Amino acid sequence: MAPTDYIAANSPKDPPVQTANKDDDDVPVFENATGNSDVDPKVGGKLVSLSELLSFADGKDRMLMIAGTIGAAVAGMAQPLQIVLIGDVLNGLNPSDSSTSIVEKVDDAVLNYVYVAVAAMIAGFLQVACWSTTASRQVKQIRSAYMTSIVTKEIGWFDVNEPMQLSTRIIEAAVTIHEGMGRKIGDGVHSFSMAMSGVTIGLIKGWDMALILIALMPFVAYTAFLSMKAVTKATQTGIEAYGQAGAIAQESLSNVRTVHTFNACNYFIDKYKKALDSAARAGINKGFAVGWGTGLMFFTMLCTYAVGMFYGAHKVANDQLDDDKCTGSGCYDGGRVVVVFAAVLTGSMAIGQAAPSAEAVVAARAAAYDVFQTIRRVSLIDPLRDDGKILENVSGEIEIKDVSFAYPSRPDAHVCSNYSLTVRAGETVALVGPSGSGKSTIVSLLERFYDPLSGTVSVDGVDVRELNVKWLRQQIGLVGQEPVLFPTTIMENIRHGCPQASDDQVMEAARMANALNFVQELPQGFNTEVGERGTQLSGGQKQRIAIARAIVKKPPILLLDEATSALDTESEYIVQKSLDHLLARSKRTTIVIAHRLSTIRNADRIVVHNNGIIAEIGSHDELMKISNGQYRKLVDSQISPDKDDTEVSELTDPKDLVASEMTTKNSMAAKTEDDNAKPEAETATSQPTAVMDRVRKMASPEWKFLVAGGIGAILNAGVFPAWGVMMAKITVLFFDYTKTEHEMIHDARYWSLGFVALGVIYGLSTLLQQYCFAVASERLIGRVRLETFSAMLHQDIGWFDMPENASGALLSRLSSDAATLKAMTSETLNRLVVNLTTLVIVFAVCFYFSWQMTLILLAAAPLLTISSFLVNKSVADGDSTSKKNNDADATAGALLTNAIDSIRTVASLGLERDLACKYKEYLEMSKKTDTRAGVVAGAAFGFSLGVMLLVAALLFYVSARWISKGTITFEDMFAVLMVFSLSSFSIGSAAQGATDPKKAQQSAENIFKIIDRAPLIGALSMDGHTISPVKGSLEFHEVRFAYPSRPDAPIYQGYNLKIAPGQTVALVGGSGCGKSTAIALLERFYDPHAGMVTLDGVDLRQLQLPWLRDRISLVSQEPVLFAGTVAENIAIGKPTASREEIIQAAKDSSALDFIRNLPDGFETNVGDRGGQLSGGQKQRIALARAILRDPDILLLDEATSALDNESERVVQASLNRLLQLKQRTTIVVAHRLSTIRNADLIAVTDNGTIIELGTHDELMQLPNGRYKQLLSRQTR
Repeated sequence: MAPTDYIAANSPKDPPVQTANKDDDDVPVFENATGNSDVDPKVGGKLVSLSELLSFADGKDRMLMIAGTIGAAVAGMAQPLQIVLIGDVLNGLNPSDSSTSIVEKVDDAVLNYVYVAVAAMIAGFLQVACWSTTASRQVKQIRSAYMTSIVTKEIGWFDVNEPMQLSTRIIEAAVTIHEGMGRKIGDGVHSFSMAMSGVTIGLIKGWDMALILIALMPFVAYTAFLSMKAVTKATQTGIEAYGQAGAIAQESLSNVRTVHTFNACNYFIDKYKKALDSAARAGINKGFAVGWGTGLMFFTMLCTYAVGMFYGAHKVANDQLDDDKCTGSGCYDGGRVVVVFAAVLTGSMAIGQAAPSAEAVVAARAAAYDVFQTIRRVSLIDPLRDDGKILENVSGEIEIKDVSFAYPSRPDAHVCSNYSLTVRAGETVALVGPSGSGKSTIVSLLERFYDPLSGTVSVDGVDVRELNVKWLRQQIGLVGQEPVLFPTTIMENIRHGCPQASDDQVMEAARMANALNFVQELPQGFNTEVGERGTQLSGGQKQRIAIARAIVKKPPILLLDEATSALDTESEYIVQKSLDHLLARSKRTTIVIAHRLSTIRNADRIVVHNNGIIAEIGSHDELMKISNGQYRKLVDSQISPDKDDTEVSELTDPKDLVASEMTTKNSMAAKTEDDNAKPEAETATSQPTAVMDRVRKMASPEWKFLVAGGIGAILNAGVFPAWGVMMAKITVLFFDYTKTEHEMIHDARYWSLGFVALGVIYGLSTLLQQYCFAVASERLIGRVRLETFSAMLHQDIGWFDMPENASGALLSRLSSDAATLKAMTSETLNRLVVNLTTLVIVFAVCFYFSWQMTLILLAAAPLLTISSFLVNKSVADGDSTSKKNNDADATAGALLTNAIDSIRTVASLGLERDLACKYKEYLEMSKKTDTRAGVVAGAAFGFSLGVMLLVAALLFYVSARWISKGTITFEDMFAVLMVFSLSSFSIGSAAQGATDPKKAQQSAENIFKIIDRAPLIGALSMDGHTISPVKGSLEFHEVRFAYPSRPDAPIYQGYNLKIAPGQTVALVGGSGCGKSTAIALLERFYDPHAGMVTLDGVDLRQLQLPWLRDRISLVSQEPVLFAGTVAENIAIGKPTASREEIIQAAKDSSALDFIRNLPDGFETNVGDRGGQLSGGQKQRIALARAILRDPDILLLDEATSALDNESERVVQASLNRLLQLKQRTTIVVAHRLSTIRNADLIAVTDNGTIIELGTHDELMQLPNGRYKQLLSRQTR
């Protein structure tokens, strides 16, 4: 699906396109240009032009393309020139000449053969070396430009384009573009030169016969056009289908904890399979199109030959036979007919030979269309542009005047209507109101993530649209509710706020955010890697790093969107105090979005939102004086001062740090065993034969198609030797002047009809071959991708925590490694059958005609074998790179995925240029390897061209002497020559585009390594037993646990906690103290090192894991929704739920009203990660999803923290009713203590140990109790 555009206010309706240029930092940037791509109805698909495909070439690339084109053109002339020399040889071998004349004439031709061979070697080297090298260089430029274009797009563009497909698109397209841009263009020029040279020679030698042959060529061209049209359509369909599959894989792998929590592995596997099935159908259609297109093209070509040969026979009969023998220079003899016919034949064959190249180029142009559309489209809000005003001194005054706005994805649903607000410099203004009332929209407009439809947003009196975008965002510090960190160190994550910051400044910012202590306690301190999306840290820790990142920026304007929501009570108090001190000291303008009203009562003004307009505005005291005022109602709804939304939590799995390999009883021991087992496993996997056998076994379900395809390949292989024999027979006929005119025409008719029959056989066999092998390969790839994805999704959480298993890297494995396996199945079998069958038939036929010449060929076979080996090896070296380069490619893919996934944070921090440079650095790692591979491939190809000509020269040299002595006949010699030449063409065509077997094997090993890995905690393992009925008693008994990435930093050291059936137990304490670790152990994301966690007295490790997770529902602070409808997201944990059950769950979570107000109700698409909904709306959907399962155990990790006060009150009441309806054991992780005061038991945790345990009243009676201290913090 092509990228979608939208039209924003005051924006051009047709955004200008872009072309790549470079700035001083060598990062591709763009300027206005005229695009060349079009929607070509003739081809049936969207294509870029060839010139645009090559538009990323720099000066060096242009020189390489010129040299490669010249080389290809010269190399293409070699075969037509050889035909002229053949004509000289045939005339020299004319039986009417003397023996001496035969040898002398042939020796002259042989010498010319040597000259042509040397020229062909040099030209062939230039053709392949130059085009291979420039293709690699240009594809890297395209990928780099795509990355730059993606990260500079305005946020609204992501709202109307599927983000998950964007990274998959370039991975798939880059492979196709490289194939079509490199050697294929050189091959195409080679074939075009061969065709033009052949036609030119034909016209010179016999214009009338050549014109007859040329007149029939449009039929051949039309069949080629039909084939390309079908191939293009199928290629685009396949790219779109796999783009959808990649999006499904990306969202499930990047949110695997949620997938496991709801036992949704099979749900996503089924979705992935449906997308793969669509891609397979497109691939099969492509194979069918190639089959019938190529077959029909060769059929028309052979029919053309039949007509030409029959006409040539007429000319020879008229000019040379009977009594009216022609004596002029324009007379036709056998030699002239053969030259004309062979020249045009060569030109025609060149057209056929160009078909794979043309198809590859067309496929590249089709694959490039969406990529280039993305690159060429100028961002409506481009942060890399240098234009725009830069203010010398920013006071921070903000004015929003008469602003109306609707999100691009919902243009008819206005979020703001004529909204006006002025924030004075240095003022702190709080925005409050229900979820979805437009608070966060104001932040987005200030950051220029969007532009208003009407009205203005100004800073210091200047419309933000007139300001330089990057500069503007540098003046703003934004801390959102859901912190986004990048997979690098803590130091670098904080420094992203200010790249010029010193280490001391970074540490000071961490101190002010109350992050310094916990960072220094980490084994690597500030050099600790935070993991993908910051999964190595708890939610509170991530938020403090995000706050430090904003503080180090020292911005004049600070935007806090629930900035302290993820902090524990004490940290929130300290950080809030630090922020207050920071604001008082610097007088910076601050806008605070809050549901927790206690955090904003000291704001200079409070703005109450309702349905996109300002309902009330004033200070806390002023608003509290308004009877029945909305703000007063919000405050009253919090019941008591304790209800100050002191929210935080370590959300999904704060400490889901990383688990490498966890054991059921002793994770470290299991890890050791697993590590010890690796060398043996890898050794076994790396055996080529074993890998090949396994791949073939995976392809065995399609054995019928492989057999049928093999039969087609065998028939196909026999066509070219038969063609050679027929060519020899009819050629000898032209020199047989003993026949009468009638006899010659009769024999010519017989052999011409044989050409037609041969065309029918070739057409049908090619269709059978291509279609059957396409079915086998596409089904295999689909099966491999599905099995690999399934294996990935079933792995334990610790496996995903490993850096090499980041979602972007896994996506690359699914995309590239699985596709490469085609080389080990249908492609390998195809080439093997064609080549072996052709060789057997060739030598059998050649022995029959002349064993002497055949022995010469056998003597030359080592040279031909070496030539073929070098060509295949060069393809291997060209297509595969070192493991380091593969890793760099995977890292680049992961970087792009992370950038897209965190695009708002990227934009806010101005990281576009840095990320683009880093992406390009990864791509550049393989440049030397690519160049070396191109040179080797060029040398091998040039050598192969020269060897073929030298072997032919040797045959002529020897045969001239044998014919002169009567050892062999002219017919024997020419039959061997034609069979050998045409069959070599067949073998060369079969080998063209061969995939590197080494690369295929490496890909297979990568795939099998994933498939074979037995997860330490299998997501769908049915081992173990179940309990009926479930009472719900839980116990942590002497639990010891440390995350594998930090074995020296234990979380639990003898943790004990008993929870009676139906009890509601609250876990409270500071961030990182082990609260969410308890949830992780209950969900069996990890297993304890020692001790046990039990349900109704049974160790969780003895229970069926899917059954266990079905008994549990988890609602975390950061809700994870998936692309799809509201109804699908609610039902994801219970696919069998009826619509009535879904509606009731939405009602119980207070989500029903807002869902019904959505454009399509329950069928509204929530967007990527639920991006079309507000935070509160997403949380209520997540809560409905948990309620629908009617669990025996409910885990609430700050489940209501993202809700506005009214919604929280209603939802809390719903939860209370839910607990009363059924005896349900509930564990609540909370920092907002007012939400858990009614819990049956409150466990205060510190450093992984329970230090206080009791009810609220009991804990409040403890003098100097920790719980009492925490509560007092919230009442200040």
